[in-house]
Amino acid sequence: MNKTRCILASCLLLCGLTVSAQRYERVLKSNFWNDSKNVTGVRQDTVSRSYAEAYGKYEGGGFRDTWQASEGWSTGAVTASIRHMEKMTLAGSFSFDQTEGYGMCGSMFIKPGFYPVDVLEFTPGRKTLQTYAFDGGISYDLTKSWRIGAKMDFESANMAKRKDLRHSNWRLDMTVAPGFMYHDGDFALGANYLLRKTSETVEAEQVGTAASSYYAFLDKGMMYGVYSVWSGSGLHLHEAGVMALPVKDFSNGAAVQIQYKGLFAEVEYLHSQGRIGEKEYIWFRFPGNEVGAKLGYRHIGARSEHYARLRLGWKGLGLDESILEKVSENGVTTVYNHGNNRILSRERWTLSPEYEYITSAMEFHAGASVDWTGSLSSQMYPYAYYQSLMTWKAGADMILHLGRFDLGAAASLAGGSVNEEDRMVSGTSGVQTSPFRLQDWYDRQMEYRTASRMDAGISLRYNFRRGIYLKAEGRWLHGFDLKYIDDGNRYGVTLKLGYNF
Repeated sequence: MNKTRCILASCLLLCGLTVSAQRYERVLKSNFWNDSKNVTGVRQDTVSRSYAEAYGKYEGGGFRDTWQASEGWSTGAVTASIRHMEKMTLAGSFSFDQTEGYGMCGSMFIKPGFYPVDVLEFTPGRKTLQTYAFDGGISYDLTKSWRIGAKMDFESANMAKRKDLRHSNWRLDMTVAPGFMYHDGDFALGANYLLRKTSETVEAEQVGTAASSYYAFLDKGMMYGVYSVWSGSGLHLHEAGVMALPVKDFSNGAAVQIQYKGLFAEVEYLHSQGRIGEKEYIWFRFPGNEVGAKLGYRHIGARSEHYARLRLGWKGLGLDESILEKVSENGVTTVYNHGNNRILSRERWTLSPEYEYITSAMEFHAGASVDWTGSLSSQMYPYAYYQSLMTWKAGADMILHLGRFDLGAAASLAGGSVNEEDRMVSGTSGVQTSPFRLQDWYDRQMEYRTASRMDAGISLRYNFRRGIYLKAEGRWLHGFDLKYIDDGNRYGVTLKLGYNF
């Protein structure tokens, strides 16, 4: 809490600077390069803006995923800036967030679903999550037509659960992206290298004794996996020589950008190599490939601005489980890897178009997204399971500028579907058991992801003199025709105090 107070105070001290009329968020979104992987394009704009903001929010209700809190409180602060100089531009941001969640269980990871393997525990309790993030970039003019630059994004998070089965997590997400640009009049061409590392370590423990043992579940994909006492060797939470569950993922790739007048396009590729375990205890490996594309068009008239964006993404990965054998000889234990089995293959497609219309009196935004994931699980021969999961969302939001007041409203609809097939690749294998699925948790999770829902929100912002503002937001989410989730409502409120300069 002392760190939180210091960060909030630092942001509020910025309120002694001069004010600019155009806000930071509008300047950031008006230049397509700011949303690209190449920081050199930040100099395609010439407007310098900054902002600082402190916030607090509450969220509660029963319409939630299996790992979400029944209710939670968050406080934090963020500051960001773009500053243009004669031959150089600096851009960066810093943020801190602390969240207290109550009644939490399910996934033990900080970002559930980010990795192909998950671990679940089943005792509701309180969790504390702290997240620190910053990014910094520089773009420099070498000549009249050539620029170079580099950017780094860094995020660190730690989480602790206060009740058995208690656990502590440490997460890191870092990306480094050096690049260059050639520009001549209305034409610009850029390219950059991408290096990303993510990691998370889950360390579980039990304090004291209990009348019954605590159980956990290792999800190896599609909620098939191992269910046992949390310290069992099949879960990899508490094994001799490791005593935790470490996950690492390294990605390398490149991105290319091109712009002509109001048209912008970017294509990027990443190849990743992930592993779960450490030293000679590498239990899983998950190699993957990812391709993404962005298209944008901007038209700025005398009294209005139009922006159209389209994003398309594809990602494929496989999950390989190692066949390890421990051999003890003369008091020395050696681990042998006899190979790997491909137990999960996954492919994901995403598509999201959006449109913005902006005038001095209003801002209108409409968007949609479609997400399709196909998964094939083959943990135990001869059983194979295929899943097709599709989700969609469409919505719009608007802000009206009424003197010193900004009145906002947003609404969206979403839903989805899931289909599964199972088959045996051989009828004469002699196998008497089948893979275990945590069916009740799977049913709740799939219902949350695919249930038809309506999301609505309102906001009111008052702009004081010298760029200071106060903003209140409210949100309500409702799910329809629920079978496994008891409550169909989720709600939240947020209060923000900020400064644009």
